[in-house]
Amino acid sequence: MDQPNILIVLMDTMRVDAVRPYNNKVLTPFVEKFATDSVVYEAIAPSSWTLPSHVSLFTGKYPSEHRIHESYDVKTDELVMKLHNGEMQLPSPVLAEFLRKKGYNTIGISANPQISSFTRLDAGFNVFVDVTEKDEPLREAITYGRTKKEIIWNILKKGKIRDLLSLYKASKERIRLSSNYPIDKGGNWITWLIRRISLETPFFMFINFMEMHDPYPSDVKYPPNQLHLNDLFGIKKIDQELMNKIRKEYFEQSKVADLYFGRVLDAIKDVYDNTLIILTSDHGQALKEKNYYGHGIYLYDELVKIPMIIKYPKEFKPKEKAMISLTSIYDLIKTASEGVYEIKNEEFIISETYGIQDSVKDIKIEEEVRKNHDAPRKAIFKHGYKLVINGY
Repeated sequence: MDQPNILIVLMDTMRVDAVRPYNNKVLTPFVEKFATDSVVYEAIAPSSWTLPSHVSLFTGKYPSEHRIHESYDVKTDELVMKLHNGEMQLPSPVLAEFLRKKGYNTIGISANPQISSFTRLDAGFNVFVDVTEKDEPLREAITYGRTKKEIIWNILKKGKIRDLLSLYKASKERIRLSSNYPIDKGGNWITWLIRRISLETPFFMFINFMEMHDPYPSDVKYPPNQLHLNDLFGIKKIDQELMNKIRKEYFEQSKVADLYFGRVLDAIKDVYDNTLIILTSDHGQALKEKNYYGHGIYLYDELVKIPMIIKYPKEFKPKEKAMISLTSIYDLIKTASEGVYEIKNEEFIISETYGIQDSVKDIKIEEEVRKNHDAPRKAIFKHGYKLVINGY
């Protein structure tokens, strides 16, 4: 059987009620139309923040198994550096490594700096584009070399000056198309780039869009993490008027994410029928429903219930399951590379956090107050029930 193309579109920080198949009060026409060709699942994120959830997606393992997660002493900055320096390593093979060995052209595009070549999460990708790096269009020419100087030299040596001019134009386009921050967080340029990528089949493409992630227009003026951590610790509470604005802006962002998703589908329309397409998220966003704004730390439904809409190739339609984990995608894609589509039947589903992921060194709080929030938590979902275990 022919190998299907595989596309994962991950809308970072998109909670389950941000798209119309799950919530009729939002307007996301491209996702809604896509859902008519697809199976709409209930899904649980393995963690409530970026790094551990993405590693779970790429490895099929929970954070307690792959161990790429925060702790009371290790926060995001140190975790990122440990990955960069090789002190922490992903279990092998990650999804892209497995598929590349299967003959897939593996392409990664990420607007999230935590999911990047810096953290070595580009493992297995033939090309990985870090949207946040200013010269990243040069990654299109990765076959010419590994450094910018080497790429330019090889392009000139082979007489392919047009390629160099094209890449220079792409770099200028990235600046022009990314001028609407924080409404746009790189997605406009991503969709421009995708329409210009030569999709040698079979391909595996992973895309991380950041449009649903904070900051939003009303909190963009605050330094990263200051607003939600100060609110969490009672240092300076978010007033109701500001929170109402942020909540409204969050759901407005779903329209932007929906538009970009529609552009992605249009870019692959020629191979749509033979492509396994997965639209999902890594975690949600709490909007003070339970007196918490942000993500990470807790395992509230607003943080761990995520969209999972899967379009299978051609006419294949599997039986719907009540609930699946983001970790299940690893095995689904491995079997899909053989032309079989199987999501494992899990007896229960787990979601985990191990404390506050952000640095708290600059915030003056008492140790006892910190411990109330900065503690490991585990949620277990089974037969419609949810058990949450808090603390050490």
